Amino acid sequence: MPFTIRRRLLLAGAVCSALFSFAAAAQTAYPDKPVRLVVPYPPGAATDAISRAFAQQLGAIMGQPVVVENRPGAGSAIGIMAVKNRPADGYTLLVHAEGFYSAKLTTPGASYEFSDFDILAPLAQSSYAFIVPADRGWNTLQDLKGTKREMDIGIADLGIGTYSTLAARLAASLGTQYRPIPFKGGAEGLTAILGGQIDGYFTTIGTTQTVKDNPHVKVLAYTGRPGSASHLAGVKTFSELGVPDMVFHSSYSVAVRSGIPEPVRTQLARFVRQAATSTAMDKARQDLYLDGYSGSLDDYKQEQLRLSAEFEASAKARKRD
Repeated sequence: MPFTIRRRLLLAGAVCSALFSFAAAAQTAYPDKPVRLVVPYPPGAATDAISRAFAQQLGAIMGQPVVVENRPGAGSAIGIMAVKNRPADGYTLLVHAEGFYSAKLTTPGASYEFSDFDILAPLAQSSYAFIVPADRGWNTLQDLKGTKREMDIGIADLGIGTYSTLAARLAASLGTQYRPIPFKGGAEGLTAILGGQIDGYFTTIGTTQTVKDNPHVKVLAYTGRPGSASHLAGVKTFSELGVPDMVFHSSYSVAVRSGIPEPVRTQLARFVRQAATSTAMDKARQDLYLDGYSGSLDDYKQEQLRLSAEFEASAKARKRD
């Protein structure tokens, strides 16, 4: 082989080796500083608790602290925008829930697009229980059918979201009318139902544990799939009680800004999946009365898109009204 050709081949090999070494070094260098996990909900709720359990596991796997930052407000838009406005470098993560879709429809300042974020892994999901004041005399769902007056049902969203969707579905299924009573958060609505100030309220299964034995309320049904574990002894699903359009789960996942460098994204996705599926997270979900997600990541994303379409249809219906 002529010397010139051999020299060129050696130089090309050296360049490729250097580029490979540089790419590998860039990949292994991540992360080299603390990571921030933004929770667009207040401290104390199940979303916050499962996020903190996840942050602890993720930090141990990544070898860097994962700092939880609660940024509630505007239906979760404040936290979402906080993540969008930070660099797309893999050092800021978002706890993604239904508010991601409803806030876009209800908050004028929510200048983000769904494509601005990429879901990396589901964390947990929760069904909802429907509770009523004990002094109303409603002991079963059948007692609510055809109620002559409007039912005051508490909602903890901005008119489009999980609570509003569940209230509208329930009223349509039971053939009754309802009036949404807005609250700033789940705890405020729970206080109102315990005090008999509203007729009904949807609460996550975890929150329901704190009131299920309270003599001032009755738990009538929950939104799980037929045969699912309710964590509520003696309480059946809406479907099992003849109300099939009430299967619903709130889902929590971890998302990141779209457009981060691919080597970083690949490594981060691996870390996130490893933490989300760890034994410690299984225990955290169990302790919080949450369920894992058994489908694929693509299945999960498709479910979220269907939910966002339902929220968008609700928003259009409200505008027509």
